[in-house]
Amino acid sequence: MLLNRPFPLDAPSRQSFRYIFYAALCVFLILVLLKPFGLDEIKTPLLLFHTVLYAGVTFICVTANTFLLPRLFPTIFREEKWTVGKELIRMCWQLIPIAIGNWLLTHWLYKNYLSWHNLFSFLWITLVVGIFPLWLNILLKQQRLLKKYQAGASRLDEQLNQPVILPQPVLSVPEQIVFTSENGKEQLSLPPGEIRYITAADNYVRIYFIKDNHPTSHLLRNTLRKAEEVLSTFPQFFRCHRAYIVNLKTVQHVSGNAQGYKLHLKDVEELIPVSRNLNTQLTEKVSRQ
Repeated sequence: MLLNRPFPLDAPSRQSFRYIFYAALCVFLILVLLKPFGLDEIKTPLLLFHTVLYAGVTFICVTANTFLLPRLFPTIFREEKWTVGKELIRMCWQLIPIAIGNWLLTHWLYKNYLSWHNLFSFLWITLVVGIFPLWLNILLKQQRLLKKYQAGASRLDEQLNQPVILPQPVLSVPEQIVFTSENGKEQLSLPPGEIRYITAADNYVRIYFIKDNHPTSHLLRNTLRKAEEVLSTFPQFFRCHRAYIVNLKTVQHVSGNAQGYKLHLKDVEELIPVSRNLNTQLTEKVSRQ
């Protein structure tokens, strides 16, 4: 179903401010150029001031939603569960505080009577005007990213299936990788080839590996950064995501959807996500395996 398709959930960042500014600028230009809702009766200097205020309402409301909602509801705003439908709901919710803000601003500027009828009118107009471009933008973005990452995944699969003969490394590395707990009281020693991936689990890391031909895992109190340091002499290990380190030599297949690449590992059911900002590094790493 279209609404259940995966969709990228971008974390709030400085770039978010730029997109929000562009949205507010579009509101300003539409009001100045088209002069809807009786704005054509207002003289130019006052018109510019009023349209700046309406654009400011959009900027403030969207900024608050973009940065506050993920903090207030972290269990909801998780990319692995984000879909086209959730993105549409989020965008529609953005329109509601904008409509309420415009309703209050109109009362302040033009002394309009505050009533439920006027509020519902603002909500209706805002939703009708905004829903179609929002829906179209979400669909086009989902399709564009889906094609992009599916094509990239196919290229990575081709690289995985091409045998590459590498020269023997000059630096010898130990046959066992030793992971130590933060307090130094616990150790886990594993051959590099048995490790599949490592993931963060609060104040712990969970190491997934093969033991006696069966997948298993071990929880160790430490950070993913420390595990990354231990694995730094083994080029096949790659931190592909803020919460995952993966053994690239165990990757059997790469798939892609609108959220990015997913790594399919040997003897592992879970799909390992790849951060979109690490796609280039992943391609370079795979080509050297």
